[in-house]
Amino acid sequence: MRTIVSLLVISLFLVSCAGQVPGTPVEETGKSPTSSTSPDQPAAYPVPLGDTPVPNTSAYPEPGTSGSISPSIPLSGYEPLPGDDALTRDKVMLDLASSHIDTTNPSQVQVILQVTLSDPCHQLRVVVTPPDAKNVINLEVYSLVDPGVGCITVIKSFTAIIHLGSFTIGRYSVLVNGEQLGEFGDAYAPQPGDEQLTQGEVFVDMAASQLLRTDTQPVQVSVLLKGDLPTPCHRLRVVTKEPDENNAINLKVYSLVDPDEICITVLEPFEAAIPLSSYSNGHIFVYVNGELLEEFDT
Repeated sequence: MRTIVSLLVISLFLVSCAGQVPGTPVEETGKSPTSSTSPDQPAAYPVPLGDTPVPNTSAYPEPGTSGSISPSIPLSGYEPLPGDDALTRDKVMLDLASSHIDTTNPSQVQVILQVTLSDPCHQLRVVVTPPDAKNVINLEVYSLVDPGVGCITVIKSFTAIIHLGSFTIGRYSVLVNGEQLGEFGDAYAPQPGDEQLTQGEVFVDMAASQLLRTDTQPVQVSVLLKGDLPTPCHRLRVVTKEPDENNAINLKVYSLVDPDEICITVLEPFEAAIPLSSYSNGHIFVYVNGELLEEFDT
């Protein structure tokens, strides 16, 4: 009997030891499972070799800062194309006196170029360089032609519209092949954050202020404002309203100041050129804070 009991106890002991199947992980409560790899088995994720540099894909600086434009320059159809390196570069005849900057829609500033090509086989190319530190935009204008293709000698003149993009604040100069075409923009337009400032007065010298006009068509007009700000801490703001039904343009001129900023009480002279728009015809009246400055015919 004792022999039978002993054999039974030994059998139960062997069965309990063999109950764990080889290769089956033992789960421990409260502990996260860990994994290991053999030397011949690569890890699931490679070990980083160092900090990976982040590509600089930020947009252009915010409008109003040096070299600022809209996040992208819209396509005009005259950009360089693949295969241009196989063509011969040639000059372009530009009539800058008849060309101008169109700022009628500030959300889409355009350069209107009067272009003449040597023959219909020449292809126009325009490269727009974003504003530099001095807010200068340069347009590189040239033509390309296949020297192996014969072409009739007929001068081809046309108007090319070059899109620059959207500009909210800031003053910009436009050069075409290094030659000044004109300026646009307004550094005194309302800006983000103005609502946190206190509005003040501006002393406009109407006798010293005047209109500035171009002799080209369409006529481009700007207002040269002269006067004084209450203190050097005041910031000039000018809101220009489009002509009403009576062809009257009114400029609302005021100043803003940080009420918490400590400043000396002394007048700060200013001289500001405020661009208006392009006008082809009509009799225009220009008012500054409701007072007539000048009127002109276009």
